[in-house]
Amino acid sequence: MTKIPRGDKSYIGKTVTVTVDRPIGTHHPKHREIVYPINYGYVEGLLGGDGEEQDVYILGVDKPVDKAECVIIATVMRTDDNEDKWVGVPSELVGTELCCECNIVNAVHFQEQFHTSEIFALYEKTCGAVMYTGSGDDRRYFLIKNNSGHIGFPKGHIEYGENERETALREVFEECGLEAELDEDFRAEYTFHTLDNTEKTSVFFAGRFDRDAAVKIQQEEVIGDWLLSYGEAMNKLNWEQDKAILKACEEYLNSKQN
Repeated sequence: MTKIPRGDKSYIGKTVTVTVDRPIGTHHPKHREIVYPINYGYVEGLLGGDGEEQDVYILGVDKPVDKAECVIIATVMRTDDNEDKWVGVPSELVGTELCCECNIVNAVHFQEQFHTSEIFALYEKTCGAVMYTGSGDDRRYFLIKNNSGHIGFPKGHIEYGENERETALREVFEECGLEAELDEDFRAEYTFHTLDNTEKTSVFFAGRFDRDAAVKIQQEEVIGDWLLSYGEAMNKLNWEQDKAILKACEEYLNSKQN
């Protein structure tokens, strides 16, 4: 038997065989009011923090099964319990919307609602907007600096039930208090790997705002903001991916004027 330490992330991205002991539609053995909406089982030969075999939530299999080959896409790290839970999907579903953190949170809520936990997911998605005001030579772009030192555009994690547009509007308003007029004909994205080796996709629309609008910065997350010309904004941005997004947005807005 191999013991899995609490907080271990080494199995993220690996394929395991899950033996299902609580298939879809069955009741929790101790709490009969809980009915499993997804398959739930364990990995033979791997021990979790509670000394029992490692538990796995299975997403993307919509009928009861006895066993399932799954790629582990997330760890549910409980802070009020002695074990973590894993989340797995069939290999053909890896990287789909099902693997986004918001969808994982919703899928496991039926049981995790009774615990305090943090989810470490292999795939993350954020949405935001390249915020601008004015046009032509008078166009100015709004940039923010977050606690990590990243200077870029307002954005944040997509929440369950939201589409990309709704997330962008909400995050822009939460981070800087601005009502964005989104132009969805401009949509650009980039994907990168974090230091934790998660894959994060950031999606941006063009977002126009009134220059006289009052900016209300979210003090907990934003530590700086600027309203800059295109050239100044290009010099201020500290990620090449964001510079490419800004360049594409500038070209798009200019093309609309011609």
